[in-house]
Amino acid sequence: MTAQSSQASDTPAGTSDTGISDTGTSGTEPSDAEPSDTAADSLRHNRDFTLLWTGQAVSELGTQISTIAYPLLVLATTGSAARAGLVGGASLIGTLLSLLPAGVVADRHSRRRVLVLSSLVQMAAVGSVVPAVLAHQVGLAHLMAVGLLVGAAAAFHQGASRGAIPRLVAPNQLRTAMSVTQARGQAAAMLGSPIGGVLFSLAQSLPFAADSLSFAAISVSAALLRDPLEPLDRGAVREPMRTAVTRGLRFVFAQPFLRVTSLWGAAVNAVAAGMMLMVIVIAKAHGASPFVIGVMVAVNAACGLAGSLLGVRLARRFGVRLSVLTTSWLLPACAVGIAYAPWVWLITVLGALTTFTIMPVNVFFIVRATRVTPDAMQAQAANARQLIVSSLAWLAPPLSGTLTDSVGVRDAILTAAALYLLVAIWLQGKTEMRELDES
Repeated sequence: MTAQSSQASDTPAGTSDTGISDTGTSGTEPSDAEPSDTAADSLRHNRDFTLLWTGQAVSELGTQISTIAYPLLVLATTGSAARAGLVGGASLIGTLLSLLPAGVVADRHSRRRVLVLSSLVQMAAVGSVVPAVLAHQVGLAHLMAVGLLVGAAAAFHQGASRGAIPRLVAPNQLRTAMSVTQARGQAAAMLGSPIGGVLFSLAQSLPFAADSLSFAAISVSAALLRDPLEPLDRGAVREPMRTAVTRGLRFVFAQPFLRVTSLWGAAVNAVAAGMMLMVIVIAKAHGASPFVIGVMVAVNAACGLAGSLLGVRLARRFGVRLSVLTTSWLLPACAVGIAYAPWVWLITVLGALTTFTIMPVNVFFIVRATRVTPDAMQAQAANARQLIVSSLAWLAPPLSGTLTDSVGVRDAILTAAALYLLVAIWLQGKTEMRELDES
């Protein structure tokens, strides 16, 4: 569809993310000399990691299946892009409101228990959509409530998952573990969207039933972990919750590079979240079926996977800063192209191009952020960055839907292109970007 920056996300179950996950878990970058083949082979024999990875793979696939189905369901029942945007925004609001306190809770209690309980909440919430669809009683308030619950539970799941992987693998396996975790998310996006489109075409309730079952799978997988993942410092004196939840934000805003890149991510994510809905609307206007829209999302994810694998190599040749700035300027250019594209597949190519280039940008930002963040602040700073980069995204779907209903989808996309342009101009003048070529 279109690119979305995700500098600090673990791609938790219950959230859609087309960006790269934040794999920073220590104050230093893993050694490049790490024997990745050996580490990968060892991970395959790591029972707990394999169990958690597999459960989350099933859950992420289910999430991608239902993510494409929510706007299709609302558009099919109401015909309103604005209402479809409200449902998408509800999940983001739930995550944003819960992200910081959820991180503190996950650090103070058994992460295994948090993983299980958060997944069960998501299972029940999404499962409630199935009887509503079958009874033809789909209500906007119900879907928004589901979005809020799933988004809030996802914040807790993410907080627990963030600290779980480093506990389950050896230090020299961490880089490989995070790499396969990122690959899992992209694979889920490639497969889930077309599957979701097909299931929705067969029966509107099927995508939601599949997602609910996927949350049951991760609940079982997490419950079977042998390590309870209790906090290592349970007896330590803890900062009161009212101040602990803001510590990461204070750190990020005190660091110039983290502040600039987080604000850039917030602006890009806000526009991209709206573009996702508008691309679906313009694709339907060109006659795209639910299956074709699912394929478009899968192609976008495939290009994101390619970008994450090839982009770093290209950046080494042309420079990291140049890669970042080029991506920032491509966003408005491709948005204009999407607005005037006469074919669905040209829309797909333009959106995929921005995703291909933004994936390595996410990696560059994460690597630098990890290096300037002390070990004791990694999780709090990462959570704070995610809150910042997602802070405006919840507004984008309803605003974009309303704008699309008012002025038409082409003018709405051109408005998004203008916003992208302003962000590119702002980033061009930031000296903090020079730090990327010093990394």
